[in-house]
Amino acid sequence: MHTTAPVIGALDLSGLSESDRLAFYGALFSMSAADGEMVESETDRIFQSLDLARMSEEARKEVFAHSINPPPMERCLLVFKNADLEFRRALMLNLIDIVLADKSIEPGEHVGLHQARRILELSLDETAVLHEMAYTVQNYPESETVRRPFRLIEGSAN
Repeated sequence: MHTTAPVIGALDLSGLSESDRLAFYGALFSMSAADGEMVESETDRIFQSLDLARMSEEARKEVFAHSINPPPMERCLLVFKNADLEFRRALMLNLIDIVLADKSIEPGEHVGLHQARRILELSLDETAVLHEMAYTVQNYPESETVRRPFRLIEGSAN
């Protein structure tokens, strides 16, 4: 286990199309619901990730609808199947972060993370490193001040 916090930075979604940002947020909500229950700590963490300022009124309504009735996770993740590796890792890191928000990983969340890993074409080793980093961030004293969504700064996963 790492004893220091990984080097993280904000994940800038502003370059994504509105539909891709909807898919990103939809994936987060779907992961929260993977265990059949969306707990407050998970949804709070998702709401920390939302940047609705540059979204249309219709898209904002859709994001809030996802918070009540999440879209299928597979549909959201398939949007990013061909994204660059750094972005796919960052998405997976944020999915893990959502799962860890309530300090436990339920069986349905394990299934959701496995599905995400498979769709995003990440290895078990890559996913294990991301899980360790998300866990370290969560347990670091400044974890509540982390700007979400976040990404690992290259080189910090070594």
